[in-house]
Amino acid sequence: MSELATLTETLLAIVQNSRGWNVALLALSAFVASTLGANLSWRIANAPQSQFAQTARAWAAQRGMRALYQTARLAFYLGLPFMALYLGWMDLRSIGLGALDWAEGMRWAIVILLAAWLLLMLIWLPYLRATADIPASDAQFSFARRMVEMIYMQAHWTFYRGAAITLLTGVVTDAFYWGVIIGLGLTCLEAALDPRLGARLQHIGAADGAIWNLGQAFLNALAFLATHNLGLGLLIQFLLEVTVPHLRSTRAAPRKLGVAQTPPRPTHK
Repeated sequence: MSELATLTETLLAIVQNSRGWNVALLALSAFVASTLGANLSWRIANAPQSQFAQTARAWAAQRGMRALYQTARLAFYLGLPFMALYLGWMDLRSIGLGALDWAEGMRWAIVILLAAWLLLMLIWLPYLRATADIPASDAQFSFARRMVEMIYMQAHWTFYRGAAITLLTGVVTDAFYWGVIIGLGLTCLEAALDPRLGARLQHIGAADGAIWNLGQAFLNALAFLATHNLGLGLLIQFLLEVTVPHLRSTRAAPRKLGVAQTPPRPTHK
C-alpha cells in the first residue's frame, strides 16, 4: 500500500507541478502519428485488391510524392525537436547539448564503445556466418542513406527522452534516469505496435536491421545515462556502424555440403 501511495503522490505532483506538459503532449502526438502511419502503411501494402490501396500505391510511385514523403520524414524526425527547443518547451540540457562534462563523458563513452564492440564482434559475426546462406530480403541502403537514418533515429530517441526528462524535472529527484527509462520504453512500445517489425522478426534475412536498431536504442540510452551527452551517443553509434560488419549480403553464400575434397597430389615422372 505504501508503494501505491508513493506512486499516486508522484503522479499527482507531476500533474500539478510539471512545466513540461507542452512537449510531453507533442511527443505523445508524434508517437500516435508514427504508430498510425506504420499501421496504415502495412494495411496498404497487404491489401492488393483494395481500390484505396491501389490508388495509394500509385500516388506513392510518383516522384513528387516520394519527395513529399522524405520532406515529411525530415520534418517529423528533426523538425519536431527543433520546434520544441525553439518554443522553449525543452532545454538543451534535457537532450544532451548543455552543461556538458566532456572529460568524464569521454571516459564513459570509451568504456561503453569498447564493451559494445567486443560484444557485437563475439555475437553478431558468428550469427551472420551461421546464417550466411540466407540473403537479405531487401537491398542494403547506401552509406549516405544509412547515415541519414542514423541521425533520424538519434533525433527521435532524443526527442522522446528529452520530453520525459522535461516533464519530470523539478518533480522527481532522478529526472534524468526516469526520463531515459520512459523515453526508451516509448521507443520500444512504438516498435512493438509496428506490424512491419513483427513481420520482419519472423524471417532471419529481414530481422537483422530491426534487431540492430533496437540494440542501438538500448545502447544509446545507456550512453546517455552515463554521459548526458548527445554528441557522444551519436559518435558511439557511428563508430559501431562503420567498424562492426553487421550488414547481411543480398546474395546467399553457397552452402558447403560434406567435407571439402582434397585436391589430387601432382605426380612426378
